[in-house]
Amino acid sequence: MQDDSGDPLDQWAGPSGPGPDRRRLLRLGAGAAAAAALAGCSAVGRSAGAATGTPTGAGAAGPSAPPSTPRNGPATPQSAQPGQSGQSAGPADWAALAKDLQGPVVLPGDSRYPAAGQLYQPQFDVLRPGAIVYAASAQDVVTSLAFARRFTVPVALRSGGHSYAGWSSGTGMVLDVSSMNAVSSSGGSATVGAGSRLIDVYTELAARGVTIPAGSCPSVGVAGLTLGGGIGVTSRAYGLTCDSLTGAQVVTADGRIRQVDAQTDPDLFWALRGGGGGNFGVVTSFDFRTSPAVDCAYGFLSWPWSSAAAVVAAWQAWAPSAPDQLWANLHLLAWPDGRLQVTATVNYLGSQGELANQIDRLAVRPATVSLHSASYLATMQVMGGVAGWSQAAAHLPGTLPGRSPQGRLTRESYAARSDVYTRAISTSGIATLTAAVQRYAHTAPQGGSAAVAFDALGGAVNRVAPGDTAFVHRDGLFIAQYIANYPDPGAGSGPAVEQSARWLQDVWSAMRPYTSGEAYQNYLDPQLAGWQQAYYGANLARLRQVKQAYDPQGLLRFPQGVPGA
Repeated sequence: MQDDSGDPLDQWAGPSGPGPDRRRLLRLGAGAAAAAALAGCSAVGRSAGAATGTPTGAGAAGPSAPPSTPRNGPATPQSAQPGQSGQSAGPADWAALAKDLQGPVVLPGDSRYPAAGQLYQPQFDVLRPGAIVYAASAQDVVTSLAFARRFTVPVALRSGGHSYAGWSSGTGMVLDVSSMNAVSSSGGSATVGAGSRLIDVYTELAARGVTIPAGSCPSVGVAGLTLGGGIGVTSRAYGLTCDSLTGAQVVTADGRIRQVDAQTDPDLFWALRGGGGGNFGVVTSFDFRTSPAVDCAYGFLSWPWSSAAAVVAAWQAWAPSAPDQLWANLHLLAWPDGRLQVTATVNYLGSQGELANQIDRLAVRPATVSLHSASYLATMQVMGGVAGWSQAAAHLPGTLPGRSPQGRLTRESYAARSDVYTRAISTSGIATLTAAVQRYAHTAPQGGSAAVAFDALGGAVNRVAPGDTAFVHRDGLFIAQYIANYPDPGAGSGPAVEQSARWLQDVWSAMRPYTSGEAYQNYLDPQLAGWQQAYYGANLARLRQVKQAYDPQGLLRFPQGVPGA
């Protein structure tokens, strides 16, 4: 494969600013300019679902404690238990449901159905839901869940639709919360509708001088990101998205609307913070503690492939232990034309001079460095690949909830796996990793691309105890993603997809001796054996107790949903 040490900004800069978003970067195998960010486009499992549990810490039970009795709020008339015997009331009467809802119900044959059924990845367009329900309120959610119980209709929960496994769709009801997208802020807190897209959260909060730590991909829904943890560009300074969560409105599987926080339904609140979505209910709004939206310095770094091993060693010794204000990723990239490249994106909550000083502490000097300063919002737009775009443009195109007629974002298909590294990769491990990326040249489908992406942890993320929230990965140095991008953006099967899958399995398997065995629950991996332990670790037993308490009959389930105790 060809070496490439040129400035990636030369390939990506344009009138809209440098670089595509991180997901597009990793799909294309492109250079650092995008790099942008983090887990944005990747974060979300079952986008709108709520996890539940009990907080640890002062005055709270420990990880093995049973959940408290579900409470908070009387059952509405729709939560009366129809269909609890498991007997269907007959064929689902979708027309009757539509009359009972404020939001629309989109059925096969409706001109809106093809777009309404789409997830972020076109490979899942083959899924044919019985109906897509756009809930406009918590009461709409209550009514929809009662309908699902009565007619024994499977329910898939959806916010942004970025589930890696496609589990925010299915053959029954897709319950979409995109219409509940209001964002408000005052007095150090914000209330964010569960259907809000990250670009809207960033834009609305930045206008008030505040933010929450979140991902980068503009079209990701805040619900899935938060419920699975929420790793982002400011996580080392401000913590995970779920660490800023102070309360939420949730419709649980029994049809009750609950306002939960550390004092009220604390079980539910505990597992909302990292237990993964889609398990115990539908979150309709989140309450967050806000942080200052300060001006940022950011930059793009690159090295020749010949320095790859040395750069990996230097980066892992530098990024996870840097000052909290610094965030950095690292990408080992295999371009579609066969080139190999090493790039990094850095962000600093401070001045460009301070960022330059931090880069000087990196043991392997970059071949190219491009530094910039911008407001917080402008920086997040760069990290999302939408620099210079209007807020409306930074959406998928369309008129359905969550989209915009002016939307310019596009959808792509890919596959990915993840690891949480809790110790530095050894010299032999680094050699194994770089060799696996090089092997892509011999196994890749024509026009395909691949990447290994590291995102630094440490800082505020690791100062929270593993049992204080449901997010257990509190001793990681960095999270890795191994990504294979399909040559055909809409492909979901065929020789090219099979070749990509083989490489993905190859690199993931090769790194088993060097990893912790943990994986990030927002990067759902259908191939992962032992996923319960990998996602939830020591918190699994408690989460299972919570599932039993809040959804004992398993109304909400999917292949990697938390099982009952």
